[in-house]
Amino acid sequence: MPITRAKATQLLNQKEMALYDDSRINGLRQLDAKALASRVTRARTARDRARDLVQKHKLASRERTGSKRGRSGVANQRSKDKAELLADILKRFETRLREVEREAKAAAKRAKAPATKRTTTRTATTATKRPTPRRAARRAGEDKAPRAAATKRAGARKATSANTSAGKPARKAARKRRITPEQALAQTRALLEAKHARELEPRPWEATPGNEPGAGAPGYQSDSAARRAKRLHAAEARIPAIQGSISTRDRINQGKRDHRGQDGD
Repeated sequence: MPITRAKATQLLNQKEMALYDDSRINGLRQLDAKALASRVTRARTARDRARDLVQKHKLASRERTGSKRGRSGVANQRSKDKAELLADILKRFETRLREVEREAKAAAKRAKAPATKRTTTRTATTATKRPTPRRAARRAGEDKAPRAAATKRAGARKATSANTSAGKPARKAARKRRITPEQALAQTRALLEAKHARELEPRPWEATPGNEPGAGAPGYQSDSAARRAKRLHAAEARIPAIQGSISTRDRINQGKRDHRGQDGD
């Protein structure tokens, strides 16, 4: 049965878990032939060590329990599972190494085949058909005409591109123009100064009666606003309301103090 990663963590140590992770599909895709060969060696060494441990546990179980197979016990089963898991890891590395080597050989054959084929064809053609001097001269004349036409077309394209580029120097310069950090800082400062100037200017509703703007005076804008603010403050402070004028309240309090002795008589 396949062993999950959680079970593998219980069976393998840190280095063996690294081999386990590399043997998964995503890990195998990132390894070349050299890396795969190194991991095959490490996995084979770990598998052989696990198999030796399984054999030792079997022999110890035979002596202790008298069983012929010597497979009883949790430790024996654990060693067996570890050996099977390492064998599976080794098999994965070996299979992937064979695939990589096969792909490399195929790529080398594809790279060599075209060059060999062209060389063989050219040699066979030269050996079977040797041109006469008249035919060679005719072929040279035929080759000169296409070359001259190609040279003429290349010169025409260069002239056209030169004329086109000469008519657009200003546009290219405009595209390449960039703002330096100092210019950007100066523009930012100018914008901030303009903003502060706008904030210091009086608002339209703060204009004086003569329609001349002026700085606002400190305090309340009107007497009614001051009275509303005082009432709000008194309500928030829970100050008891005063009924009557201050002089009336003083006379009432003084009369109460004067009649204290009379009430006791």
